[in-house]
Parts: sequence; structure tokens; C-alpha cells
Amino acid sequence: MKIILGNIAIIFMMVFVVPLKAQNRIWKRHIIDSCCSGADGVRIADINGDNLPDIATGWEEEGYTKIYLHPGKRNVKELWPALIVGKTPDVEDAFFADLDNDGATDVITITEGETKKIYINWSPTDPSNLMDIKQWESQVLPNSVGLMQWMFGIPIKIDSLHGIDFVVGAKNKGAEIGWFKAPKNPRELGQWTWNTISNATWVMSLISSDMDHDGDLDIVTSDRMAGKTNSVRWLENPGKGNKVDQKWKNHYIGAGGKEVMFMDLADLDKDGLEDAIVTQYTDQEIMYMRRLDTTGMKWESYSIDIPAKTGRAKAVKAGDINGDGKIDLVHSSNTQRDENRSGVYWLSYPKTPMDVVWEWHNISGPIGYKYDRIELLDVDRDGDLDVVTTEENYGQNSSGLGLFWFENPFNNR
Repeated sequence: MKIILGNIAIIFMMVFVVPLKAQNRIWKRHIIDSCCSGADGVRIADINGDNLPDIATGWEEEGYTKIYLHPGKRNVKELWPALIVGKTPDVEDAFFADLDNDGATDVITITEGETKKIYINWSPTDPSNLMDIKQWESQVLPNSVGLMQWMFGIPIKIDSLHGIDFVVGAKNKGAEIGWFKAPKNPRELGQWTWNTISNATWVMSLISSDMDHDGDLDIVTSDRMAGKTNSVRWLENPGKGNKVDQKWKNHYIGAGGKEVMFMDLADLDKDGLEDAIVTQYTDQEIMYMRRLDTTGMKWESYSIDIPAKTGRAKAVKAGDINGDGKIDLVHSSNTQRDENRSGVYWLSYPKTPMDVVWEWHNISGPIGYKYDRIELLDVDRDGDLDVVTTEENYGQNSSGLGLFWFENPFNNR
């Protein structure tokens, strides 16, 4: 009996001690591309039909947009096949969408700075030609030129007429959130029209979601700087017809007057309602805005501490990191070159998502300085969520760590 009990105790320790070790160790970092300077943002889609996640990233300092094809599980820890699809000065964001309905996924690049243009990078229809630069065509969207400093965009079908449209937000003088309406022939770029749906200050995030459960997609945004619209809020899609061409009704969620950064939507408390989570710079905290009903009008806000051992708030993403069935938060930050701080880490709540202090777990360690937005996905196909992000300015005279992913240690097999 003692031998049996002893064996059970050993098994128990093996099952529970290993995850505890995994919880606090620095995750392995695998470089996808570190060729150049200023990797800024990461967007995901399967563009070649192999059921694996591919990536679009803008390289802001270098001034071009690149795509990356997932190389398969065997080679996923090596550099990924990559291609520059367009020369795009001042690129701030690049995302995927099939704009001309030809079955091939194009890349839309939006730019800020002095450029203030949106580029459409047309993809070849044959997936075998994706890595052939001669098969790509890059064009400027005429009605975007000089309009404002473009910051972030998402594809979304709004008017149900000709094809996929896309929503874009901007920053600084004259900033707005609006959508470019697809014409009958999407290749006639001069026919794409801009429709303002809201004023803005500095758009960090745009997320499409049916916030009022009326069957159409609304827009959720984190609007960063001081002004009337500064907050986390959602814009109500007015429905079909000409109404979508007008400004949309604004509904505040929370964080008014705070310098909000990147946000996410997730059902943190598992009550069947999608909540909002955002990092905010003003008080150096993560804000959990709990949704109270299906109308999208009632919310209550909770503060989650950002530990002193990490940097200034940047991005947050929700997902079950350790496989315990609870939603965790991954946070990226700006360490301001403090070698005693960790730039990327994850948090788990001890009792409920309303807890102020969550348990801190390292991911990056002290390496890195200016991290950006995060994607959580199973990069190596081992059953857990890995972290994909960029870092654009690591150390003095550095071009940054580039584009890479952190390997989740919980399901190593």
C-alpha cells in the first residue's frame, strides 16, 4: 500500500510541478524575419490554402510591406519564406483581404507620416506564384491620398453590394474612422469612395463585432488621445441602405479620458457575453470592461494592475495560455530600455477576472524594448497558443528584434 501511495504521489508531483516550472520560465523566441529596421505590427490569414497561418507586416523605417508563408511544422522554427509585396513609405499597418473577388488574398497597406496613402497590393491568383514579385501589382488608392494619417484597418462587408469593403482609422489633425466602399469593379481604384462614420483622435484598434445582436457588424475602437471621442467605444451599424454612408451612432464602453492603447474582445468571465479589454497608458493598467447585457449599452469597469517588473502599457490579447480552461491575458509593453523589466508576459486571475492583482508569468525576459500588438495562435501546431509579435527598436543603434514568435512551453511534444 505504501508503495502504491508513493507512486501516486510521484505521479501527482510530475503532473502539477512541470506546469509550474513552465509558468515562470522565459519562452523560446523564434525569429521569422529580422532583416531590417522597424517591424511594426502583425496580421494573420491563410493566403495559400494550406490551413496554416501566414503573416503580413509593415516595416516602418524601411518603408515596405512583406508577407510571410508558414513553412509547415517541421521548419516553423526557422526563418519563414518572405516577399516584399510593395514599397510603402511610412507604413503603419498591413492587412489581408480579397478585394477584387478573384479568390486570391490581397494586402492593404495604410501609411501615416508625410505619405498619408493607402496602397493595394494585388496578389497573383495562382498560389504557386505568391513568392514571385513579378506577379504582384502595387497601386495607390486615389481617394486616400493626403486625406489623413492612416493608422489601422480591417476588412468588412458593409453595404452588401459589390464585395468586401474596409474600415480605416487615423490619428492627429482631421482624424476620422470611416470605410472605403467597394465599387462594382474593385480594380477601378478611382471608384472607391470614403465614407466617414465618426470623428477620432488617434485610432489604435478596430474590431468588427455585432455589439447589439441585430445581425450586422458594428465597429469597436480604442481611441487614444484627449478629445471628445477619447475612450473605448463602439459605432452602431445603421443597417442596409444609404444610412451606412452617414455617421454611425456612438456608444461609450469605458476608459473615457484615458490614453488607451491596443484592445481585444473576449468573454473573460464565461457568461456568454463578449467583454472588452484594453491597456491604458494614463494610469498604467489594464482595464477589463465587463459587458452586462446583449444590448451593448451596459458595462462595468475593473482595473487590473500592470506589474512594476514590466514596461509601459502597449497591447493586450486574451486566450487560454496554460490550458486550464480560464481566459488569460498576454500583455506587451515598452520597457524604455530598462534591462530589469520584461517586455512581454502573461497574467492569470487567481479567483475571478474582477481581481485587481493577477498572477504574473514571464514570456520575453529583459530582451526587447518597443513591442507592438499581439496575435495568439498555435504556430507550431502542438495544441497551445503561442505569441506572435514584433519589436522595432531593441538597444542603442539597433534595428529591433524584428518579427518573431514566442513558443508556449505548456504543450511541448
